[in-house]
Amino acid sequence: MTQDTVAQDVPRITVHLALSDNELEKAMLSLLGRNARFLVVKGSIGYAAESDVRLVDESPDPDQQRELDELSPPKLLFIGLGRSEQFLLDAAHAGAWAYISESADADELEDAICSLVESKGSPLLKQLAQSDSGSFEILAGLTDPDSDDDDHAAVNNPLTTDEIKILELIARGEPSKNIGHHVGLAEQTVKNYVVKILDKTHTHNRAHAAALAAQRGWLSPLDHI
Repeated sequence: MTQDTVAQDVPRITVHLALSDNELEKAMLSLLGRNARFLVVKGSIGYAAESDVRLVDESPDPDQQRELDELSPPKLLFIGLGRSEQFLLDAAHAGAWAYISESADADELEDAICSLVESKGSPLLKQLAQSDSGSFEILAGLTDPDSDDDDHAAVNNPLTTDEIKILELIARGEPSKNIGHHVGLAEQTVKNYVVKILDKTHTHNRAHAAALAAQRGWLSPLDHI
């Protein structure tokens, strides 16, 4: 597929540029604007659009995200400075589903966006779980940075049995519709459960909640999920 043509039967992907760096925004707009596969919106306008992927370069404000009350929040693709594991951890803690360096070219950016849209789970979390540093340290790095280890050990599990089942399936990368089939609930009911889980665990998104729960021993070990 070339940059200036796209098959008629391939759906377009709406990408929201929510970047704080103006130069980075211009660069991403230039890369994406040459590809007919993408419909690009930017700034505050993008929050009113039904976008598939949102490009960010810093951690979103959780309170602002809740106020947006988007019916179907887009998946976050974090654009960072480097490619080290620490950059990936920082992106995951910011709520990103995927990560790409700002030095990426048009092909890398297209692959990252398309893979994110097609993925059932978080490519970033799966990538981190396979790193050499070990899944325990990675999951620990995704927990609340304002809490120390003693606080982690002292926290009782606030989740119900049903919520734990749903988190187990989230950790496997299952979307809400598939989770509903597994537990016998409607898709919207599953989404309502997810909102409750995020509130109880004080986390930013599904991947963060699953990571925190696994680190605190509320879920099965990562290699059993």
